Amino acid sequence: MGRTVIPVLAAACLALAGCSSSDDDTTEAKVSVSSTPSPTPTETAYTIEDCKALLESNYAADANTDASGEPECADLSRGEYVQAVTDVLTGHKDDIVADATDQVIYDEAWEALDPEAQATTCDLLDADGPEPVGFLLGQTVDDPSIDTAAMAEYLYAEKC
Repeated sequence: MGRTVIPVLAAACLALAGCSSSDDDTTEAKVSVSSTPSPTPTETAYTIEDCKALLESNYAADANTDASGEPECADLSRGEYVQAVTDVLTGHKDDIVADATDQVIYDEAWEALDPEAQATTCDLLDADGPEPVGFLLGQTVDDPSIDTAAMAEYLYAEKC
């Protein structure tokens, strides 16, 4: 029995080792096995940071729309998306408050004008654009903290 086991084991080892005759012209294809499958090129894993970067970019471009359907944000849960929006807006809260304060001042100045003066202001803005009108406003506004160029742009975009 001992003599039968040894040749069988030797044959099995040779078969497992992949021995072949040197006269054989065929080449064996080697197969490599990977422990993790390769991701497909179309799959991209986005994180909450990617979503925040998109929201920041949109904020800078003044394109503040719902981005929850965009690829960078689509896989986030509702809570994660709300957190991303909150983080971006919190980072700009001083700017947002300043803009709102300025708009209140601009609205009050507009409402102080009679309808004829409002129409004249819009005609000037249409004819000359916000920049020259902002310069003229700068000559008449007593408060140096008011950005009259921004005021003219606001009036042109929102009131005229």
